[in-house]
Amino acid sequence: MTCTRTATLLVFFFLLLITTPLDAQTLVRVATPGALTGALPIYLGAKKGVFAKYGLTVEVIATRNEQMNMQALMSDSVQFLTSSTTGLFYLGKQGLDGVGLGSWNNASPYSLGSRLKIKDLKELKGKKIASSGAGGRADAFIRFMLAKAGLDPKTDAQIIPLSGGSSVRLAAVLSGNLDATLISSLQGRHAEKLGLTVITVPLEYMWGINLTRRSYIAKNRPLVKNYLRGLSESVRLMMADKASTFAVMAQVLKIDDPESLEYSYQIMRADSRPDLFPTEESIVNVLKTMSYEDPAFLSIPPLKFFDLSLIQELKAESR
Repeated sequence: MTCTRTATLLVFFFLLLITTPLDAQTLVRVATPGALTGALPIYLGAKKGVFAKYGLTVEVIATRNEQMNMQALMSDSVQFLTSSTTGLFYLGKQGLDGVGLGSWNNASPYSLGSRLKIKDLKELKGKKIASSGAGGRADAFIRFMLAKAGLDPKTDAQIIPLSGGSSVRLAAVLSGNLDATLISSLQGRHAEKLGLTVITVPLEYMWGINLTRRSYIAKNRPLVKNYLRGLSESVRLMMADKASTFAVMAQVLKIDDPESLEYSYQIMRADSRPDLFPTEESIVNVLKTMSYEDPAFLSIPPLKFFDLSLIQELKAESR
């Protein structure tokens, strides 16, 4: 009887071992709108097993625009968003559950690419400019850029909504249907090689943002912290492992020219923030771009919709 019981217990424990993974991973989904540049370190970290070290399998979901990004987060279809810079403040202003966690890049996300031989942004008067659509980061940035150049975004240029990311808008300009568009600052050399005039737009602007929901943090704080730990380590890897980063950039940015990749990599490496802390100026400039649609955004305190406690904990632990 004792032998039978012992054998039964051994079989039970054996079945338990083979049906319970020793390295169980939690799947988390991260949505990124249109342009995928904000997700570069996430793609790299997922590919190189960085997030897996912290028990996470990370899947990047590319949506068509920022509105779809916000809907995905609020419906719990995804657990995190990246690059939804304006989306955070739209959610917060509506009293919804979004919260910013940090940002790996606070430099200008855009340059202007034009099929016209222009030297100054003022020469965009009367021209057709491709945008990501109302409420998107690119749309807000265009309006801010035109205003800084002394132009009225409502009357001095035609802003044409075109979803699908910067590659779609770039193709529309190259075809001659539109005159100019914002391109990723990482695509400047590539655009020049395609025959476009490229004008840089220097501006601190938080575009490497990652966000989630406050209610999700409340229930999954250790998981969120591990996600940020993996993101921080992925940014460091991106800065250190040029060959692996080149491979991911070529896939994400659709660039296969070594010179253009080198140009993009050096810009990204110089602007990366592995500590994930956003600068106040980079947040204020986001709110300024949004104020052309609604002046009420200027009255929002920069850190109102952020919870930086997790990256502060990571910083303290790294000392």
